[in-house]
Amino acid sequence: MLSNKRILITGGAGFIGSHLVDRFVKEGAEEVIVYDNFCTGNRENLKDAEKSGRVTIIEGDILDYDLLKRSIEGVDLVSHHAAELEVFTGIEDPTHDLRTNIEGTLNVVKACLENDVLKLIYASSGGVYGPAKYLPEDEEHPTIPQWPYGVSKLAGERYCTMASQLYGLPTVSLRYSIVYGPREWYGRVLTLFIKRVSEGLPPVIFGDGLQTRDYVYISDAVDANLIFMKKRKGDGDYFNIGSGVGTSIKELAEIVLKTYESDLRPIYDDPKPGTASKYQKGRRRLIGELRDFVLDIKKASKIGFSPKISVDKGVREEIEWYSTNKKFWDYPPRV
Repeated sequence: MLSNKRILITGGAGFIGSHLVDRFVKEGAEEVIVYDNFCTGNRENLKDAEKSGRVTIIEGDILDYDLLKRSIEGVDLVSHHAAELEVFTGIEDPTHDLRTNIEGTLNVVKACLENDVLKLIYASSGGVYGPAKYLPEDEEHPTIPQWPYGVSKLAGERYCTMASQLYGLPTVSLRYSIVYGPREWYGRVLTLFIKRVSEGLPPVIFGDGLQTRDYVYISDAVDANLIFMKKRKGDGDYFNIGSGVGTSIKELAEIVLKTYESDLRPIYDDPKPGTASKYQKGRRRLIGELRDFVLDIKKASKIGFSPKISVDKGVREEIEWYSTNKKFWDYPPRV
C-alpha cells in the first residue's frame, strides 16, 4: 500500500517519528523524507533506516513555511509529529508552545493543501481532555485541557478537521496516551525509574503512587499510524490511541523492579507542584498533575486498531534496549 509513495515525517528524528521512518521503509515506501530541526531529534535514531538508501533528511523547522512547502512538493503522504512536547515548557513559555504547536501545525496543513497531499496524519494527545470527568475517557469526553500543551494540540486538531471539511484534505488526528519504548526521551517517569534502578537506586514516586496512566507501546502506536494512513476511513476525525488499560505509578515501579530482579523498594516523595524532589535533584513535580488518565479505544478499534504489547512486555523491551544504549539518557531529564 505504501510502495511507490513518498512520505514526509515532521519530527522524523524524534522518538515516535524515527520508529515511523523505520516502518515506512519496511513497508516499501519509495522515499521517506525526515523534516526535523534537530532541537530534540537525534540523527542516531535514523542510522538503520538510512542504510536503505530511501531516506532523505532535511534539517528544517515547521515555522519556516517556505522551506516546509518546498520540502512537501511531490509528497504523497505527510505524518506530522514535530511539536513542543514538554508540558513544563508550555507552562513557562506558552508563546513558544503556541507558535510551535499551533502556527507550526497550520503551516503543515497549508503546505499539504498547496501540494495536493493525499493524506495528513496529525499527532495529537489525550492531553486535550484535561482532568478526567469519567474513565476511560472516550472521544466524547469534554475537552478542557489544563496545560498550554493540551490547548495547542486541540487547536491543531481543529485546523486539521477544518482542512478536511472546508478543503477536502483527508486528515486524521491521533490522540496518543503515553507512548513508551526504545528511544523514548529521558525525563518521563518510566525512564526515570529505569535509569535509577539500573544504577542500583530506588525509584522515586510522587504522592501515593495510585495515579493511573495509559501506556501504549511504540510499535502499537506505529501500527495505528499505518492503519489510518492506508485506509480511507476516519477522514476529518480524531481517535484515541492507547492501551485502554490503566496502570498505577506504583505498579509501574514494581514492574521495573521485578524486571531487574531488584530487592529495592520505592521511595515516596510529596513535593509541591513545580518544585523538585528532595531525593532526585532536577526532577520537578508537574503543575496540574492528572490523577487518572486512561483512554477508551473502542472508536479506533472499529477501524482495526488493536494494541498487542502489555506493559510488562513493553517495559522489558525498553529495559533491554537501554542496557545497550545508555548514552541516550546521559543528560539531564527534559523537564
